[in-house]
Amino acid sequence: MRVIWWLLTVVAVSTISIVLSEQRTLDPVPNISLTLASPLEGGIRDIANPLNDLFNGVIDRGDLVRENQELKETIALLEAQIAEQQDAQKRVLELEAALGVKQSRPDDQLLAANVIAEEPSGLKRAIAIDRGLSDGIDEGMVVLSKSGVLVGTVSRAYQDFAWIRLITDPDSAVNAQVNLAPGQPQSAPTASAGSATPAASPAPTPASEASPPSSVRGVAEGDLRRDIVLDLLPSDSEITEGTLVLTSGLGGNYPRGLLLGSVKALEQRPQSPFTRATVQPAAELSGLDTVLVLISFTPARLTAP
Repeated sequence: MRVIWWLLTVVAVSTISIVLSEQRTLDPVPNISLTLASPLEGGIRDIANPLNDLFNGVIDRGDLVRENQELKETIALLEAQIAEQQDAQKRVLELEAALGVKQSRPDDQLLAANVIAEEPSGLKRAIAIDRGLSDGIDEGMVVLSKSGVLVGTVSRAYQDFAWIRLITDPDSAVNAQVNLAPGQPQSAPTASAGSATPAASPAPTPASEASPPSSVRGVAEGDLRRDIVLDLLPSDSEITEGTLVLTSGLGGNYPRGLLLGSVKALEQRPQSPFTRATVQPAAELSGLDTVLVLISFTPARLTAP
């Protein structure tokens, strides 16, 4: 019975609502609802807008982070390509320099090698190269820079790499020489003041009779403080700053005529028969990246008589 009454009530209410709606009697009710809800809706919107901006900012920041990461990866790739191109250009220049050395020494066999390490302790001056016994490298072989200047010798040779003792190492000693300027020819004697005969002009000396260039020999030893010290020079030798220092070939460990460097300073020692000179190496030994091993020269390995 209750169900019947409930159904009748629902039908009646629905019928009355339909009739009132058709006659627009209930229009003020939605208007009142909208009027009451508008401030609440505006407040909710004011609260929701910052949250919406924050949410959009988080999304946008994520996009920016991804874009920045992509840009960084692109820049890193471009930098790697530029570095590779620069290294390739550098290698071309080094090979061209090595080719120039080869052309200037046509009878020598040179093997190019890359520097892969430096002696880290600071107590020695040595570098490692990526060539070894398998490439024909042997201990004692002479090593040049890419411009043909003496760098050092192979001190240890292994299967795939080797250590080079630089000429600035304290254990390095090179028989060297300094070529002096040719001597000036002597003038013919002049007449005395009381002589009536005028002084004859000195006859020019033929070039073949001019004094040949003389050389002074010494030992170039490595020095951690002063690069290279050229010792055992005669005290009366006319050596000046800037004079070139070459290998003398004595001892058979180095070919003759390789450039070591130039005289930077002279040290006169009282009551000593010898003069000492500080030599500036011709090669930039602290920045070596490519060297040339003179594999066609075999050190003499002389023993004491």
